[in-house]
Amino acid sequence: MEKQEAIRVITEKVRLLESRPLSEALLSFYVEKLVADILDYCHRADFPEPLVYSAVDLIRKRLADEDMASDELGVQASGPLSSVKMDDTEFKFAVSNIDPTGCLADLDFATLKPKLNRWRKVVSLP
Repeated sequence: MEKQEAIRVITEKVRLLESRPLSEALLSFYVEKLVADILDYCHRADFPEPLVYSAVDLIRKRLADEDMASDELGVQASGPLSSVKMDDTEFKFAVSNIDPTGCLADLDFATLKPKLNRWRKVVSLP
């Protein structure tokens, strides 16, 4: 299936399965990026139809991860402690300042790679 058709089909299926209102711009961005990443990784111009459902699952997981991350932002700092000071009350959390949703999205794409390898084409060097 062509790239634009894959984007349209995946977007429709995500909307069908999600019960909450979605930002159309954000959803379009995530779907377009995932389709582009899959086509780039597989060295293809056409999107393999069997990967539509895997893409839908990955987009829905990303949306759920973002919801969890935004819910956690409303809570005071939490996470593993690297140090605690008793007098004058000092806490240091053992977390980095990296956006967790970006990291999770990269890890999720990595879990999809075994499926993508079936559709990957070999590129010959000039």
